Amino acid sequence: MRITTRYILRELLGPFFFGLFLFSGILLGNIFVSLTQLAQNYNLPFSIVLRLLLYQVPENLAYGTPMAILLATLIGLGKMTGHSETIAMQAGKVSYFRLALPVLLTGLLVSGITIVLNENVVPIANRAYRDERAVVTSNRPRGLVRNHFFIDSSAGMKRLVYAEEYYSGEERMVNVIIQELEKNQVVRTVQSRELFWSEADYGWYFEEGEIYHYEGDKVFPVRIETGFSGLTRTPEEVVQLARRRPEEMSWPELRWYIENNPQLKEDEIRKLQVQLHYKIAVPFACFFFTLLGTPLALQPQRRTSSSGYGLSFVFVFAYYILMGVGSTLGRSGAVPPVLGAWMPSIICGVYGAWQFLRKAR
Repeated sequence: MRITTRYILRELLGPFFFGLFLFSGILLGNIFVSLTQLAQNYNLPFSIVLRLLLYQVPENLAYGTPMAILLATLIGLGKMTGHSETIAMQAGKVSYFRLALPVLLTGLLVSGITIVLNENVVPIANRAYRDERAVVTSNRPRGLVRNHFFIDSSAGMKRLVYAEEYYSGEERMVNVIIQELEKNQVVRTVQSRELFWSEADYGWYFEEGEIYHYEGDKVFPVRIETGFSGLTRTPEEVVQLARRRPEEMSWPELRWYIENNPQLKEDEIRKLQVQLHYKIAVPFACFFFTLLGTPLALQPQRRTSSSGYGLSFVFVFAYYILMGVGSTLGRSGAVPPVLGAWMPSIICGVYGAWQFLRKAR
């Protein structure tokens, strides 16, 4: 690694970590205030408040990285420009692209790290937060989903499954009703006290069940102590259909949920598709912010740290306004959901690329 690259990276890292703790700390501070109010209402110990706050750290770090990398670009390069260091480097035949390359690669690397964080840590932490909060506020067992409904299909058979309670950790459902349809006609109904997953037989089995066969206007009831349900969904798939929030799913999980949940309405599908594309678009804002901030920071006039902070807040504020506009357009169907989600990044990227090339010339 060249000395110039190491020097630029060192100038970026300090403001980046400062900005990451600053912006993430602001977001977490707001959450901490609401958690203290929750603790007062439910008489919770401080240890639970800290645990709930800890579960919120990964998501807020992911939100803070685009703002932090923009701040690092404006302050780090701006400081070098203010001290005429970049001018001296260019006089030493270090090209503009050579100066900008470490910054852009850093933005791209931070985008990749944020995507990994979003996909592997944030969904798990958000589910743990919601589960923990449900336990302490309503004394509900962990992993319990009430009034769970999902659809299962196989070999021309469509099954409508309703469970009064679903315990995901124990892989069992309580008070279950299964309606089997062929050609949109109900041919059989299964009522069971309990439905459980057998790992050995790789299938769902019911206990204390009653099966009702329909032939025309006739109904033939049969009572069975234990029987195979015929469901093809695995416990993992049932959990994915258990009304998780988009922020509690990874990109593949949310895409699978949209494609395999026929009860979703068209407006709900558009809303979820916007959330799906946000999972990639928001982390990539890190790269587009470096593309936007680099030419501004390399302006020859002297720039103070306070102006870097000011520009960061202005661009971040504008970015989130564009996020709101793009989200509204994508959810309403005025534009495709993918365009609505990527609109802020596209606008920042186009403007940043124009400024970048303009400065390079």
